[in-house]
Amino acid sequence: MGLAGASQRWRLPVLRTTQNVCYQFSRTGQNWLNSSSASFLCNQQKFSLYQFFFFSSGLLGPIVQAEIYDKVIVTFKNMASRPFNIHAKGVSYWKASEGAGYEDLTSQLEKEDDAVEPGHTHVYVWEILEDQGPTGSDTHCLTYAYSSHVDSVKDINSGLIGPLLVCKPGEIRGKIQEFVLLFSVFDEGKRRMRGKERKEYAYAHPVFVISPKTLFFSLPADLRLCEKRPVYWYVISLGSQPEVHSILFEGHSFLVREHRLATLDISPAIFLTAETTPRTNGTFRMFCQIPSHQRGTLIDLDEFSPRIVGRSRAKRLPQIWTHYIAAEEGDWDYAPVNKSLESGPQRIGSKYKKAMFVEYEDGAFNKRKAPKADHLGLLGPVLQGEVGDEFIVFKNLASRPYNIYPHGITNVTSFHPIGNQNMKVVPIRPKQVFTYRWKIMPEDGPTRSDPSCLTRYYYSSIKPAKDLASGLIGPLLICFKESMDLRGNQMIADEARFVLFSVFNENWSWYLSENVKRYCSDAANIKPQDPEFYASNVMYSINGYVFNNLQMKLCQNQVVYWYVLNVGAQSEIISVFFSGNTFKHNTVSEEVLAIYPFTGETVIMSMDNPGKVDVHCSLKNLSKEEFDIYEDEQDPRMFTGKIRPYYIAAVEVTWDYGGSIPSPYLRDSDPRTNWRKLSRSYKKVVFQEYFDSSFTRQIVRGELDEHLGILGPFIRGQVEDTIVVTFKNMASRPYSFHSNLLPYEGSQEDREYERPEAVQPNQVRQYSLKVLPEMAPSTSEFDCKAWAYFSSVNLVNDLHSGLIGPLIICQAGVLRTTHTRQLSIQEFSLLFTIFDETKSWYFAENFERNCPSPCRIQMDDPVLKSNHTFYAINGHVRDTLPGLVMGLHQRVRWYLLNAGGIEDIHAVHFHGQVFTIRMAEEYRLAIYNLFPGAFETVEMKPSHPGIWRVECVVSEHEQAGMSALFLVYNKGEKRSIFREVLDNSFKSQPLEVVSNLKKGGTYIQEWDSKIPAIGSLPKLLGWHGHGECGLRELSKVIFTFPRVQRFPSGLWEGKDSLPQALEAFWKLDKGPFCDFR
Repeated sequence: MGLAGASQRWRLPVLRTTQNVCYQFSRTGQNWLNSSSASFLCNQQKFSLYQFFFFSSGLLGPIVQAEIYDKVIVTFKNMASRPFNIHAKGVSYWKASEGAGYEDLTSQLEKEDDAVEPGHTHVYVWEILEDQGPTGSDTHCLTYAYSSHVDSVKDINSGLIGPLLVCKPGEIRGKIQEFVLLFSVFDEGKRRMRGKERKEYAYAHPVFVISPKTLFFSLPADLRLCEKRPVYWYVISLGSQPEVHSILFEGHSFLVREHRLATLDISPAIFLTAETTPRTNGTFRMFCQIPSHQRGTLIDLDEFSPRIVGRSRAKRLPQIWTHYIAAEEGDWDYAPVNKSLESGPQRIGSKYKKAMFVEYEDGAFNKRKAPKADHLGLLGPVLQGEVGDEFIVFKNLASRPYNIYPHGITNVTSFHPIGNQNMKVVPIRPKQVFTYRWKIMPEDGPTRSDPSCLTRYYYSSIKPAKDLASGLIGPLLICFKESMDLRGNQMIADEARFVLFSVFNENWSWYLSENVKRYCSDAANIKPQDPEFYASNVMYSINGYVFNNLQMKLCQNQVVYWYVLNVGAQSEIISVFFSGNTFKHNTVSEEVLAIYPFTGETVIMSMDNPGKVDVHCSLKNLSKEEFDIYEDEQDPRMFTGKIRPYYIAAVEVTWDYGGSIPSPYLRDSDPRTNWRKLSRSYKKVVFQEYFDSSFTRQIVRGELDEHLGILGPFIRGQVEDTIVVTFKNMASRPYSFHSNLLPYEGSQEDREYERPEAVQPNQVRQYSLKVLPEMAPSTSEFDCKAWAYFSSVNLVNDLHSGLIGPLIICQAGVLRTTHTRQLSIQEFSLLFTIFDETKSWYFAENFERNCPSPCRIQMDDPVLKSNHTFYAINGHVRDTLPGLVMGLHQRVRWYLLNAGGIEDIHAVHFHGQVFTIRMAEEYRLAIYNLFPGAFETVEMKPSHPGIWRVECVVSEHEQAGMSALFLVYNKGEKRSIFREVLDNSFKSQPLEVVSNLKKGGTYIQEWDSKIPAIGSLPKLLGWHGHGECGLRELSKVIFTFPRVQRFPSGLWEGKDSLPQALEAFWKLDKGPFCDFR
């Protein structure tokens, strides 16, 4: 059966306009830029389309929609005053349609797409290939986007973004309800401006935007949704900074990739398709729950037509759970055990008056009900129910108005007459009793892809930020039918633990003034806005405890459900670690849990490793807590299976972030980005591999590992293997070898280590790790998955000094005895991290070396940190990472690592390619969001040959240098390319140039002018193997970046010319997959 696709032609001019796409401000008496006017119109660039489409797009460009097998032809005309282009994400194209300018050795004709000058036109051709559309598990259409990429920061902030939808065959239809939403933070000070505008916007602030036309009630008034019909939201987020948002649609939930969500979790670059089914008529808000974003944005109201909802059939016998919940005031101690918060004349200390949710036995509210768990701390009682259940009764025993409202239940009504008031804002006065009716609808409950219970929460929503800061929050579980017994307990879990990571900002509390008067002896002289006083009242807590004041106990071999919440004053994604233990999250084994603000996650953990375990997260200053795992009577694990030994050392080196690469790959000053670093060479420490325990012979990296850069060597193992690492510290200060998979530090016989212990210089220590099934991928995932190893003496300083490496764990039977990797798959590991050299152990030494006395740079200079911060991939910046070479249509697996802090949110994009992820099902993506501490695995099959770029599409990160080039070569043409090079280039080279090559030596000769079609000789001969194995196919060598290379000395014997040597070089080829171990 033959299939054919259609060609769609689009004409997209870019216009400069002062109407319809401008922000309208309505603050009385002032606005954010000019306090003398009530409104301000700002000039923006906008993609336009000479074609009618079905709703006002606001700032967005027109919707480009295509199906699998289609070819999209876009005629782009630049009618603005600056150069622009179109760069598409999620489709395939050749180099002439990429819309991105970088050194890819293409011809001038193929560079015309890089920047289209004002008044000029360029035709972009995008292909929707069969293996690039939605998978069987994806929704009907995938959401992607196109944007201008000449200067990504300025172009995005100027407004040049448009939606691109790729659909399954036959899925483009006009009768479904579908809307495109763009969530973005536009920094008006960073857009493209003329000279006069630049002065006006010098102090402009970012503007929080939801488009189409969604700022300060600016959605179109005719945005109506019909009853009984699903609504599809095509959600796009593109920004220049790593901002995150938690979008709530009041009274509704979302379905995303078969998972039920109470909010849309938005990161700096995300494309997703969400589904909502309207079920009640009325007016509802859509807004970001982060308090600071709410102050910047008001969102329009959406109206729905009436709909009759039948009785839920999800549960045969729904149950009414009657809870008697009161809001009470009392004193709370953040540090009852570890007295780390001392009070003083102008410091409150650790005790604060707060409000808390408390449960009572009955409606008399006289006797408190005993809590089901002793670890809840400040949290209210656990409320849980199944689909179809109803509850609750509330009494306000506090001194001011509060209420109780669920996050994640959409049907909230009252048994009291309140008219048409929104239940969310109805205050319950002190001493008043109020009965709510919370009914859990099918749209609220878990899907088949979700865990048995979804983690939600309840809170007081009168003044959400101040009520939460005062202490009113509790856990809420929404469960499958028949997953709970008659007492309300889950039937499939041994234990349940509830953990709230929260920043309680006591400065926002209703009781701040009272707390100051009660606990500060010098209250009269306290200035609430004093930075030090303000900071002393910000509590980074877990369940309301700080500094290891929360203790939990569990038994070995128990199955524990962890319900984890991220709710508080924080606006960052947190990465939660359970040191020494993995867990199941959405059927996938993980060791780091990334949670958006104002959301919750459910994970399942089997407690296998006895000892103390830390629970902590990446958020700065947030508390770290411990729980004990007590060992039941059982035999110790035995070492059965293959033992895989590794000899790893910490070695100090001089590291060059730029790779010593001359122009054009790295410029001291790039005019496009104004990119400049005072120094790119630093003393660092890295993990290096050796042949044996003598640590005298270092293993030289071959072509398959060349891309690792600053990363340590691959460590691989599969289920039932025992990985034995002999670690030697050859550096000048203490370090360690650690992985979160390691249950304890030290040798297998020594079970007394409970904390990572530093290995002193010149000391050797052995570590053993038995690979358990829960560490490996499940049968629905890819065969292998990524973890990491690192030094844990000081996580921050050790990482920025350079100590991290990839740990690859595979399913049983994947790795062969004679090979440590899968021969049918090409593997690459990429670390996306912002290296801050001011946090390195060697910064003082590097500073003195690079700025000798008398040095005019001051250590406290605010510019100093930015000059020594590197946005790197594997320790290389701005396209200088070598070794990313792969075959056309070859199966390529990428292990993506991110070991940074909260600012390290990266969105990984491969130009011209799409990739898939596997959880319970397989999904196709164009961008992968890599959160702090996350290690992820994706796969792709490159669709077009050429040099392409992998980058972080957070615009400021990309312009700071977080990008690398990868070569896709056509395996079928390697011989003809080689012959063409010999015949047309090298035979005509002057002998004096050839003589510059020393037999067995090195060279750094540039021949660009003599080989215009191919590039310089060093690009061609990028060979880093050893012995006879490791000869890279010639087409794989082409475009390897120029740097000092080594030529195999044996090839010169009996050869009197370069072509003869190259011919011998070619004959050594033994295939692209050589095992150098």
